[in-house]
Amino acid sequence: MKNLINDIICLIESNDELIEYKNNQIIIMSNGLKSAICALIEENNNKNFDEKDVIKLAVRKALELKKNDVVVIKKQHIFIKIFNKISTNEYNKEERRFNGIDKQELEVFYNKHFSKESSRKFFMIIVKKFVELHFEEQRIDNNIYEKNVYVYIQKIIVEELVVKFDNPVEFLKGFSGYIFRIHFNSVFDSIAEYMLNEISMSNEYMVDFLKYYSLNIVIVDGMKYKVPELETDGGLKWNVISMLSIAKIYIRTRASVIKLQKEIHTLDEQIVALFIGKLSPTEYNNDYNKKKQKLTDELRYKNEKLEDLLDEVHRIKNNELKEPIKKEIEVAKKAIITIKKTLEQLATKEIKRNVIDKHLKLEREIESLRRGLKSQEKILTQNKKSFLSIKTSLVKALISKKQRM
Repeated sequence: MKNLINDIICLIESNDELIEYKNNQIIIMSNGLKSAICALIEENNNKNFDEKDVIKLAVRKALELKKNDVVVIKKQHIFIKIFNKISTNEYNKEERRFNGIDKQELEVFYNKHFSKESSRKFFMIIVKKFVELHFEEQRIDNNIYEKNVYVYIQKIIVEELVVKFDNPVEFLKGFSGYIFRIHFNSVFDSIAEYMLNEISMSNEYMVDFLKYYSLNIVIVDGMKYKVPELETDGGLKWNVISMLSIAKIYIRTRASVIKLQKEIHTLDEQIVALFIGKLSPTEYNNDYNKKKQKLTDELRYKNEKLEDLLDEVHRIKNNELKEPIKKEIEVAKKAIITIKKTLEQLATKEIKRNVIDKHLKLEREIESLRRGLKSQEKILTQNKKSFLSIKTSLVKALISKKQRM
């Protein structure tokens, strides 16, 4: 019985959108939430209790009601009348307590142990375990999903928290509700992403699962229910057929973009590894050739000048007139020796041709990949708006439940 009460409390705490606070004395739990609570009770094999008493007890604990507050189980909803004059804000989704744990205590614990990145990784594990167990292994239907999705997810969160922390289980159960509420939208966004990825690969089970949201009306145990629709805020409605083509194009193109980006990054690293200082092999080689050509031209000029000086000194017969020319010859010879040594040193820094060829080949490959990436990014951009519209509509449907007509 205690576990059932806790499961109902978790269900209530995870469905704030189905609870209406009319004023500071009236709270209404919608028919969708009431139906989910009843379905949870029906799954319990123990019939040695009154269903309404269990619901009232769970509601009282979830909302921390006082003795004089009234809970009435009506046909279409659950009605709560507050008599203790406490403002509605004390009952809204931001101020309620979690399994009796003060919200401020949970907030301190969360800020101490969870960063933005660790939270993201934690809920990646939660979503992965949820889809693996309930979609891939158990292949639950839409009816079971609607009744149990919040309980299933919170149960996995509790299990992961118990492994991660040594705190009392009761505290971790309260914390599970707190952390689930913070990451509620991102969890269902990830589930929707998983579903769309599966239908893009023609997963028949997932295609059938999503077809449910196009049924409009279903009959369960002789009762008519309105099914959540895949509808945008602007009124546009999606169905599996229209979703399929866009999901396939977008997800496959996105995968192609990611693959191309990784390949380009790998080639970029290979190119950078060939750099000499800040210069690419091609740039370095161009710079080397310019320096070599400059020194070669200078050497040729000095040699020509030396030959002219030698010819001139041979023609002059006067020894006094020869002396200045002989000095110029010595200067020219020393300059030639210096240039030759510089050329020899420069030759040791010459880059091998195969390195240049490798660099040029990598540049051609990366340019080809970039053209392909540009083309794929264009396709991705063209389909992004529609894909996000589909996912947003799907998230809204996944957190909703069929409503009795």
